[in-house]
Amino acid sequence: MKPIVSVIIPSKNCLTTLPRAIESVWQQSMNKIEIVIVDDGSTDKSWEWICQLCRKHNNIIALKLDSEGSSTARNHAARLASGTYIAFLDADTFWYQHKLRQQLKFMEENPQVGISFTNCELMNDKNEVIDDRFTSSNYFNQQAFQHSQDAFVVPKGAAAIFSENVIGISTVLVRRDLYLALDGFDHNIKLVSDWDLWLKIALHTAIGCIKKPLTACVCKKSGMSNQIKQLQAMEQIIKRYENKIKTIDPYAVHLAHAHLSASYATYYRQKACPTQALVCDFKALCEQPTPYHLRNILTDLKLSINRNKNDDNLSS
Repeated sequence: MKPIVSVIIPSKNCLTTLPRAIESVWQQSMNKIEIVIVDDGSTDKSWEWICQLCRKHNNIIALKLDSEGSSTARNHAARLASGTYIAFLDADTFWYQHKLRQQLKFMEENPQVGISFTNCELMNDKNEVIDDRFTSSNYFNQQAFQHSQDAFVVPKGAAAIFSENVIGISTVLVRRDLYLALDGFDHNIKLVSDWDLWLKIALHTAIGCIKKPLTACVCKKSGMSNQIKQLQAMEQIIKRYENKIKTIDPYAVHLAHAHLSASYATYYRQKACPTQALVCDFKALCEQPTPYHLRNILTDLKLSINRNKNDDNLSS
């Protein structure tokens, strides 16, 4: 029986969370599902557990790689998969019930949509919900408010997700033929290859959005060195696509640069470098004049003044 959806789960040393992720797949109440699990060099006995699972279920495919990275793992899995659609699920993430059913129904009713995503709840390490993906995005908050339906086609989809990437990778359902035709994830982009793929797909098809948070993931704290690498990768993606996005919606390019500058400012504030943060927040304000960016500039000024006073006191 050919599956409708192939669920791709890359995993590396996630034995503590992988069972919950897979259990959330079984809870989707859909029959024609296959799961492709890629163990990418685990050392925590994940592979043994996955092999045992395969012996119990005939709709699970297991693949073992040697630490090739999640993008490469997903691409390998997509080529092995046979479903009409691909759904991504990280091993430390899980779905709420009927997530796939709602997306599949929407995409089949709207054949112009090649990819859809849902909102995602963000949890702390105690599994308490602390936020969701759409709350911090003015655009998607407004879109959710304007559309009375639970799901809608995103206007100017490529421009919308270029201005700010709110798509969690485990929220996505995409047509497999489209994914393969566009060569999947670019494994040369280490930290934001998902954003690159969504933009690549969005330039070829309409995007669907499910307003409800049907996915949940635990927030991870990244080190300062990783943050700057991620910001540099975001800058690379913006340069790659901004000329194409300008033809769709020039304002989206300003929003993307504003978001990037504000993110750099946050990084410098965390490093206690208020002058650098001030420069970045001023750039953000020029790209997108909003009270939010103005408040950040005032915060930077106060921090900079206080730091100068402290430096004067130390030198006197």
